[in-house]
Amino acid sequence: MSVNLKNLFGKKKQPDTNTANPYVNARRSWNSHVGQVMEHGQIGIFVGLLGMLIGLAAVGGITYIGSQSKFIPLVFNQDGSGNTVSMTRADRIPDAKVDDYRTAVADFISNIRLVTPDAELQRKAVLKTYGYLAPSDPATIKANEYLNGTKEANPFNRAANETVSVEVKSVLQQSQDSWQIDWQETVRSRDGSLKGPPYMMRALVTIYQNKDAEVKSGQMFINPHFIFVKDYNWSKQL
Repeated sequence: MSVNLKNLFGKKKQPDTNTANPYVNARRSWNSHVGQVMEHGQIGIFVGLLGMLIGLAAVGGITYIGSQSKFIPLVFNQDGSGNTVSMTRADRIPDAKVDDYRTAVADFISNIRLVTPDAELQRKAVLKTYGYLAPSDPATIKANEYLNGTKEANPFNRAANETVSVEVKSVLQQSQDSWQIDWQETVRSRDGSLKGPPYMMRALVTIYQNKDAEVKSGQMFINPHFIFVKDYNWSKQL
C-alpha cells in the first residue's frame, strides 16, 4: 500500500455541495467523508510504520551497547622485583617504544639463561622465554637446542646439580632492530657454593614487533607489545 505524503499533509480541497441536485450534493458529501476516513487510516499506517522503525532502531542500539564489554582488559608488565614496567590495554596493541624493546631483550635473556631448583619458577621462566619467540624465526630453533638439545642441557635436569643466576648489566641499542646486552652469570652447586668465579656474557639480539601475530591468551600477558626475538648470538666475555 503506497502512502502519498502530499495528499496526507497537503491542503484539502472541499467538494462543491451547493448544486441544484440534492442527490449530487449527497454523493459529494459522502465521497468527501469516505475520503477523509481513508486519509486518516493512511496517516495511522504511516505513523505506525514510523514508530516501528524507531523501535527497531532503539532495540538495535540497545543490543549493540549491551554486547560491548563492560571491562577493559589491562596487561601489566613487571620486572623481577615486581615493579610495574608498563601497562597496556589487551584489546589494543600499541606501537612499541624504545623502553619496551629494551625490557623485552632483558626479560628474554634473564629467563632463557636462568636455572633454579624451584620447578614452578623454572617453568614460568621457560614460558616467558617462548613468549618472545615466533615459530618460524631462527631464534626459536636456537632456543629449542639450548633448552632441550640434550638431556643435560634441560634446565630442569641441570637444576638437580647446579643453579644459574643472571644479573643484567646493560642493554644498548646497536641499530633499529638489534640490541647488545651484557650480563653476569653466577653458577652455584646445590649446596650454595660457587662452582667458579662469576663471568660476563654478551649477546646481540635482533627483535621486531608484529601486531598481527596470532598468540595464545597467556602469551599476551607475557609479551603485551607483541615483540619477538628473531635471532640472537651470545658468547662468554674473556
